Amino acid sequence: MKMSKMVISEILKDKKAVFFDMDGVLYDSMGAHADAWNNAFRFYGIDFPHEKVYENEGRTAQSTINLAYQQNEQRNATEQEIEQIYSKKTELIDFLPDIVPFKGAKKLMEYLKKQGIAIWVVTGSSQGKFLDALLDDFEGYVSADQVISGNHVKHGKPNPEPYLMALKKSGFKSTEVIVIENAPLGIQSAIAAGIFTIAINTGILDDSVLFDSGADLVFQDWNELNTDI
Repeated sequence: MKMSKMVISEILKDKKAVFFDMDGVLYDSMGAHADAWNNAFRFYGIDFPHEKVYENEGRTAQSTINLAYQQNEQRNATEQEIEQIYSKKTELIDFLPDIVPFKGAKKLMEYLKKQGIAIWVVTGSSQGKFLDALLDDFEGYVSADQVISGNHVKHGKPNPEPYLMALKKSGFKSTEVIVIENAPLGIQSAIAAGIFTIAINTGILDDSVLFDSGADLVFQDWNELNTDI
């Protein structure tokens, strides 16, 4: 395994941008999403445990629902089933506690801004509520034209399209960027786009899952990543 012995200032040497995932990286939100997905599926008689949510974080909603139906019913979901489950998931998450940003995320963004390093967000989320909150919570660091969401892509993570689109829109080369992810599919997407990828293990999966997905380095939390800034 490639251990996380490097510090962030070394990792960022000669880099021009950082592409952040959102859920589980900028926000301590994956527990809420896992609860909402699990309960929405269960409402319609489909088993999709929390671990499966973490393993498949970053998929588009349609892809996640189809995966659950393939595993439970050996078929894709119908359009009506997709709409019903996604609506139920959205309804349930609105009743969960407010999702708060990780303090370490803003600390790193402050450092990046001082260093003149660009900040982009690449997320599979397509829910306006969370995308609007992103721009409010990280005002001054994240702008709407530097966000790639699930609304912008045809193929979500693990397909490289989200990160390739971020590279194209930003104008940076893959060698000029690092990605910060927390989920296997996001890591696979970034690696497939040719970008050096750091994982922060904020979830319930073992480090080995993130390494096996291709992460170049794995950190346990924001404090460990931000040690030298």
